[in-house]
Amino acid sequence: MSVKKMVFLSLLLALSVAIGIGESYIPSFVIPGLKPGLSNVIIILVLSFFSWKEALLISVCRVFMVSALRGTLFQMGFSMSLVGAMLSLLVMCLLMKIFKEKIHLITVSIYGAIFHDIGQILIGILYLGSIGVLYYLPIMAVFSLLTGSLIAVISSLILRNESLTKYVNVLKSSI
Repeated sequence: MSVKKMVFLSLLLALSVAIGIGESYIPSFVIPGLKPGLSNVIIILVLSFFSWKEALLISVCRVFMVSALRGTLFQMGFSMSLVGAMLSLLVMCLLMKIFKEKIHLITVSIYGAIFHDIGQILIGILYLGSIGVLYYLPIMAVFSLLTGSLIAVISSLILRNESLTKYVNVLKSSI
């Protein structure tokens, strides 16, 4: 990995951590912990510009760093965030690989958001030992339709930036 690429990815990681920390201060709406997931904009950008490997690295590092900075490392919320992020990334990667240019970013983002919720619900079931947590899934899924669409719109606007695209292409060519 070139130094320029490493620095660029580090900046994206720092931005995603800052967004994650900021989001942790947003009060919950209906369900405790329900957040818009704005740091997923960074994951979508990394997936679009680079590969699943860099997106995985940023995603895992973000979860660990935000949890460490919030003092919640290895607690239930950390586990929910990590599993949700991994399941979300897996689904988004598969959709982007299978459908390539034929799938809309909104679809990818919404599926990512919904599978993030599914991952969180699975951890909730494991921690609490009850499937009662499943009752939250429909509410979370509706919220994910909204936030997934928002994340995709923001990501699309950023991806249209020609200066950024040229810079990333220069980074890729110097590898």
